[in-house]
Amino acid sequence: MDEHGTAAPHDHRRDYFRIFWVLTVLTAVEVGITYMKMPRSVMATLLVGLATTKAAYVALYFMHLKYEKRSLLWLAAIPFPLAGLYAAFLMLDAKGILRVLTLPWK
Repeated sequence: MDEHGTAAPHDHRRDYFRIFWVLTVLTAVEVGITYMKMPRSVMATLLVGLATTKAAYVALYFMHLKYEKRSLLWLAAIPFPLAGLYAAFLMLDAKGILRVLTLPWK
């Protein structure tokens, strides 16, 4: 507190640098994964998981959701699994449709 009884503003630079380094390391891991020999489905799953983690860090710290009420945090977090479920159903549907189609060059 200063001489007027108000609280001094919190310096968030340390938090921002910490998040910067976390995002940098996650990005480096993503780039490293692309050079590894592994099945494409495993690679895609890992990359989507890392991208989701990075998106959560950005939302929590740079969109200041970490400092909001829990209800607002849940309101922002609920669409993540729903979007993943929607994408999974779309991929399953596309895979089923693609099996039925015949290619003109075969």
